[in-house]
Amino acid sequence: MKKVLLLLIMFLCIPAGANELIEDYLDIATNYCTYGRYNDAIVYIDKILQAEPNNTEAKELKNTLLRIMNPEIQSYLTSTNPNLQKAFSFKKSGNRKKQVEALSAIPNDFWANYFLAEYYRENNLEKSIYHYQKAIELKPNYSQSYLGLGKAYIDNKQFQNAVDTLNKYLTYNKHSDIAYALRADAYLNMNYLNDAYDDIKKALKIEENISYLLIEAKILYYKGNYDDAREKLNLLSRNVQTSEVYKLIGLCDYAQKDYKSALLNLDKAIILSDDDKTLNSTYNNIKQMLDKR
Repeated sequence: MKKVLLLLIMFLCIPAGANELIEDYLDIATNYCTYGRYNDAIVYIDKILQAEPNNTEAKELKNTLLRIMNPEIQSYLTSTNPNLQKAFSFKKSGNRKKQVEALSAIPNDFWANYFLAEYYRENNLEKSIYHYQKAIELKPNYSQSYLGLGKAYIDNKQFQNAVDTLNKYLTYNKHSDIAYALRADAYLNMNYLNDAYDDIKKALKIEENISYLLIEAKILYYKGNYDDAREKLNLLSRNVQTSEVYKLIGLCDYAQKDYKSALLNLDKAIILSDDDKTLNSTYNNIKQMLDKR
């Protein structure tokens, strides 16, 4: 149910005639909605209403958020669309098969395709991409479809398609930190390191998100800026003790021939996750080098 409400929010978030500052506030509020941070979103909506008390989009968005935060009020979208209501009833009861069948029964409905795209993101990327594309065909001006499609392309390792799609999303939301971060990730995987670095700096200028800082550190590592990368990773490791963080620290140490530290950090990475076979190989190579000394 929350997802339906969130999608309704995004639908209401298309500004009409807003000045640049109002657009910025509306984009920030929309991004907070994406993460379910509705109270934070309302802070920025109130800023809009202080500047423009008669801003229709902001008023509608605030009213929608207040409805979301009241669990007694039924979603407008599902109450006016019986087919979607049926699908979400199946979802609520845990019958995912019936949920998908109900959505698939309305193949030319925008929301049905959007929800199917979101559903398949977890288990079938090809189908997810198909339904995002269909949703865009049915409602080309709904920008969140491009963001979802861009994410699906990245997960499916179709990085150029991701860049093209995120470019489209950014024409609607030019101050979207998540879009710049996703495009930076796509550029990184294509080895366009300068483009990736430019994008991640744009994302971080908008919001200093931990996941963005990790992407920045990765880019610095692949650019060969090991000192800068390690410094940022050391700061991250105070709050984020993941396999990926320790792996990157270890690889920075390895590149700088600090083999003892590299071994220690790669060992931490392997303990946290031993799925990376190349990591085990690097660890064993370093261990053999130290044993020969």
